[in-house]
Amino acid sequence: MAASSYEKIKFTFIVVILYICPIALMLVGLISFYYRFILLVLVTILVILYTRINQIKLEELGCTHQNLVPAVRDILPVTLGFALLMLVYYFLKGTRIDNSAIQWYFYLFFILVSTPFQEFLYRGYLFHLFSKVGFSEYFLVVSAILYSFVHVIYWDLPTLLFTLIIGLVWGYHYKNFQNLYSVIFSHSLLGVVAIATGLL
Repeated sequence: MAASSYEKIKFTFIVVILYICPIALMLVGLISFYYRFILLVLVTILVILYTRINQIKLEELGCTHQNLVPAVRDILPVTLGFALLMLVYYFLKGTRIDNSAIQWYFYLFFILVSTPFQEFLYRGYLFHLFSKVGFSEYFLVVSAILYSFVHVIYWDLPTLLFTLIIGLVWGYHYKNFQNLYSVIFSHSLLGVVAIATGLL
């Protein structure tokens, strides 16, 4: 059954408000860069509340152990491949960005909060939105662009290109398995390696 015009307008409104406006407000300086993680947490909490009010089960958004083993098997080679490439680059070229001031507790926050929340928003919930209005065929490209766009606040072209590429990989994987845990695992591992080696 095709989505109504109202549902498509609602879909567009949600995407603009949740995924574009906060970043645009940061770019023009109305929201400080310092608050980027607070903003991520607030938006995620709002989305979780919205899904609970509308009786959308977390399992529908990828929070499931179903398909977990095959999903991890699928994402593991590409995750290790990217990690290896980053390590090779680090040993050959050294750090690209000085992340030496980052403390150990940031890595805990990144693994336990930032990565799960990002994946919930940019893979789980976004795929649900696209599927609901019959736009699932556009999910892969648009989700990767939106995921890359959120990183524009760092003003770094390699970061934008890498997040676009890995966003396509994670989006393709999620579309096939619809399991957030495997993508969170990949994101956590690659993010830690990229930050620790000063590549991103």
